[in-house]
This record gives sequence, C-alpha cells and structure tokens, in this order.
Amino acid sequence: MATTWTNLKLALAQRKLHRTRNALYYELGASLRERVPLVIAIRKYEIRARLRGQNDALAFLEILRGLQNGSLSNALNHIATPMERTLLDATQSAGDEAMADGFHFMAQTVEKVDKMRASVSKAVAYPGFLLAIFSFMLTMFSSYAVPVLAELVPPEKWPPVGKLLYSTSRLVVDYGSSALAVLVVLVALFVFSLSRWTGDWRCRVDDYFPYNMYRDFSGALLLVSLAAMMNSGISLRTSLFRVQGFASPWMKWHVRRILLNLSLSKTPYFGQAFQTGVLNLEMADRVQDASERRDPVESFIRTGSRAIDLMVVILEKRAQVINMTLLLVCGLLLGFMFAGFMATALSMRSGIQGY
Repeated sequence: MATTWTNLKLALAQRKLHRTRNALYYELGASLRERVPLVIAIRKYEIRARLRGQNDALAFLEILRGLQNGSLSNALNHIATPMERTLLDATQSAGDEAMADGFHFMAQTVEKVDKMRASVSKAVAYPGFLLAIFSFMLTMFSSYAVPVLAELVPPEKWPPVGKLLYSTSRLVVDYGSSALAVLVVLVALFVFSLSRWTGDWRCRVDDYFPYNMYRDFSGALLLVSLAAMMNSGISLRTSLFRVQGFASPWMKWHVRRILLNLSLSKTPYFGQAFQTGVLNLEMADRVQDASERRDPVESFIRTGSRAIDLMVVILEKRAQVINMTLLLVCGLLLGFMFAGFMATALSMRSGIQGY
C-alpha cells in the first residue's frame, strides 16, 4: 500500500513538473551558464522540496537516479516531450554551453507551444460546446414543446412553417439516438485518423477543416524541432532522421518524402523538399524563401523559431471564423424553431377565437 501511494505521489509530481517544465528548463539553463553541474542544481531542488514537504522531491530524486546512467533525456522521460528529449540528446554531447542554449530555447518553445495548443483547443472546444447546447435545446424542444402543440391541434392543420418544424422534431425524436451514435463513431474515426492516415488523399483533405488544424499544428512543431537541433549544429538531414524517432505515422510519412526530395538533383534549395503538404502554403513559402537566402541555415532557424508565433495568429483567426459561422448557423436554426412554434401557436389561437 505504501509503495502504491508513493508511486501515485511520484506520478502527480512528474505531471506537475511537466506542466511547469518551461521554468525548470530556464533554471537548468541558467545553472549551466553559471558552471553549476546539473546534478548539483537538481539536488538543490530536491532538498528544497523535501524540506518543504512537497511531492516534487520525489520527481527530482527520480531525475537524479536517471542521471546516474548518463542520459539526461532518459532522466526526464516522464517530464519532457519526445521532441524535447530528442533535442536534449542532440545537445548533451555538444557541451554545457550548447545544452544551456538548448534549455533556454526549450523554455521559450514550451511557452509558445502551450499558447498554440490553447488556440487549437479554443478553436475546437467552443464549437463543440455550442453544438452540445444547441443539440440539447433541440432535443428538449422536440420532445416536450412540439408534442404539446400536437395534442391540441393535429399537425395536418398547422401552418407550413409549423409542419416543417413538426417534421424536424419527429426526425430528432425518432433518429436522434442513431444520429448521435453515428456522430460519436465519426469523431472517434477522425481522432484515430489524425496521426495515422497518410497518402495523397490525406494531403488533399489536409487543406480543409478540421484536418488543417492538425497539419498546421504539427507542421509548426516540426519546424521548431528542426530549428532547435540545427541551432545546436546538427545538419538538416540528421535532424530529420532524429525527428522520425518521435514522430507520428503521418509525420514520418512526410519526413520520408522530405528526405527523398533532399536527395534529388532537381532540388537546388532545401526549401523545395518541404513541398509535401506538411506545411500550409504560407509556411512553405517562408521555408522556401529562407533556403534561398545568403545564409540559408540561419534563415531557416529564424523561420522555424517564429513558426509557432505565426501559427498562433493563423489559428486564432481561423477559430474566429469558425465560431462566428457556427454561431450564425445555430442562431438561424433556433430562429426557425421559434418562428415555427410561434406561427403554430398563433394559428391555434386564431382558430380557438374563431370557434
């Protein structure tokens, strides 16, 4: 029982460090710049957390145990993402100065990635919430309000807009559960296909919502990962091979095509190799322009470093368009339901007064 409780506290501590790892990366980078070995810096964090009775001490102790094997990426296995661990592997052999730069780069990148992830979540969560509220209102309206009117006056005597409302309500009542089941299956298939579906047809679909959200997000992460490794002195080709180690099947498919394009004689600029559909047109053009400059490597590093900032702006604009469109559609449908209900009620009132 004690071991289970300790493991639970360790998992919670590692999860907490994962959420705040940008601050940890910054402090570790600062320590290395001051010539303080990582073991000493992390030991200080462990002692401080233990004296304060914080579970973080367990996570730092686990990192220290991992460092005994000499691999920092393995020591941060439950805290760093696969991309960050790949960067740590690349910089660890380059010396403390390169590793300090890598830590500071990752600290900035994590903050930007979290901001980009928040933009994606907002673009998906708000429409989902709006659809859930609208579906609930439509179900309640069809299950309770419309049947009351149908008991008072047969639907055959309703006005045209009322008859359309009645037909809609019957569809909701009779087929709503089946439609919901189909929707759940489609959403599950969509989520499953995001990182697994590859091929030319996927490239075509990636130009449209919602697949373009995943493409833009993953493409920005690819550029940032490559920029970080190339900033540490690793070649583009080697960096691409390292990316394959933590990439999804979708990304691996694109990376293989990029590597193939780089080997072709008809690719004088490496930016042309990225014309695989892994980036949207705007980012692909920026990479192409960077590869044609006087110092293409440095230009690519700057482009990759700014990729997330640009993508946040693009995703936020796209989210606004999606939200406004969905809000307009739901408003029109609610207006139709209200108009049908009021027209039917007024028609009944006139019939009762005439009677």
